[in-house]
Amino acid sequence: MRKDPAMSGVMDGKTGGNQLLWALYLVFLLLLTVYQDFPLVNVIGEIGRSPIILLLPLFVACEAALLAKHKRVMHGSKLQRYLLVFIVYLSLISVAYVLAQFLQGSYSFGQENLLGKAVKVLTYFVLILLYVRHMQLLFAKIASRRVLYACFFAVVALLAVIMAAELASIPNALAPLHAGSQPYWRVRLLTSESSTTGTIVVVYSAIIVYLSRYLSGPAKALSFAFVAGFFLFYLFVTGSKGFLIVVLLTIVVTMAKFLDFRKKRNFLLLLAAAGAMYLFVTHFSAGVLGSLSNDIENYTSSYTRMGTILIALATVAHHPLGVGTGAYLMYFNQYVDGAIGVMSRFYYDTFGIGQINAGELLQYSDTDRNVGVKSGFFQWVMFGGIAAVVFFYQLAANLLGKAKTSSILFPALIFVLLSLLFVALEIKYEIWLFFAFISYATTRRAET
Repeated sequence: MRKDPAMSGVMDGKTGGNQLLWALYLVFLLLLTVYQDFPLVNVIGEIGRSPIILLLPLFVACEAALLAKHKRVMHGSKLQRYLLVFIVYLSLISVAYVLAQFLQGSYSFGQENLLGKAVKVLTYFVLILLYVRHMQLLFAKIASRRVLYACFFAVVALLAVIMAAELASIPNALAPLHAGSQPYWRVRLLTSESSTTGTIVVVYSAIIVYLSRYLSGPAKALSFAFVAGFFLFYLFVTGSKGFLIVVLLTIVVTMAKFLDFRKKRNFLLLLAAAGAMYLFVTHFSAGVLGSLSNDIENYTSSYTRMGTILIALATVAHHPLGVGTGAYLMYFNQYVDGAIGVMSRFYYDTFGIGQINAGELLQYSDTDRNVGVKSGFFQWVMFGGIAAVVFFYQLAANLLGKAKTSSILFPALIFVLLSLLFVALEIKYEIWLFFAFISYATTRRAET
């Protein structure tokens, strides 16, 4: 058992009643983090899909109190600096492109004012930065890693109960907690769809396993068994092909990372990765391929995802600095026909499909609702151009450098980074929670 670095400070005022309050507050925040289909979305739009938006006044008040007390910014990190610089850049480029549209006589897209849209989208980024700062502050306030473990364990145990309840009551599982009342036939926890749940399961499971090092032998073994059961439970019931594909890619990268057999641990990890790949191929590959084929033949999601990515690439090719968070609406309309043309040729040459179903993509020409790239990485690249690519490179390099020695944080981080290609980032707060945790945990480890 590893020594908890804070146990020597049990009587320093950071434990007892205060610690219990901090722990309860952290559990509350962790629950809000995974709740990503909040009915408030029906009132204020997509930013209300997560209840974290309701905490914005609290985050601002906390920052003001810290600044007033210390006269300087506290609990800074490279992650926060990267986000801050990127937000400043996005603000400047957004104003420039909205002004350019105004000078051309374009003030809105549909019912959406371009300047208002720019401000609303920038709010996502500011909220992410404040969330990261708040979580890192809270991690620092909780003195014991065992208390941190208990907080994450409580939330994952609740998620397991929710998953079981969903399976028992599909397709109308937990309907009052969701923004829509339509039947849903897959496990989605407290999110809007199954494709967005994978990062939640991986992030929370990885953090629990990492913090298990501070438990005693029997408790650690039980913790590993619980997490393995929870993860496998989700793996076998999820209907998300994107999750399964990213798991396979993560296994491949992890195998490459641990090819150095000079360390016995690497050999054992490689065997585990090989076993996981065998499990995937034998149990999931046929289902994934069948689902992809069915999606291509009968549905629009694959066309929409690929089409929006092509729109983002076309936009950046013509505007390498990005187009900001407001004027990007205009470029969806401008490049949608070209994207459909490229896809039509691709699917005909590759699969022999003569006509693709681009109905959902064509709707972007007629509406301002939910217009965006179906990929967090490419959406942010459309916003910020080359600067966004630099941001992601610096972010990934910093986090991989911190997590490279951890046999649990490293593969989980690879999974999350690959997931950026498939999920939106604006309300996926568990991703930013994981980034904040890696920064906190590896810094504390270096200090102790």
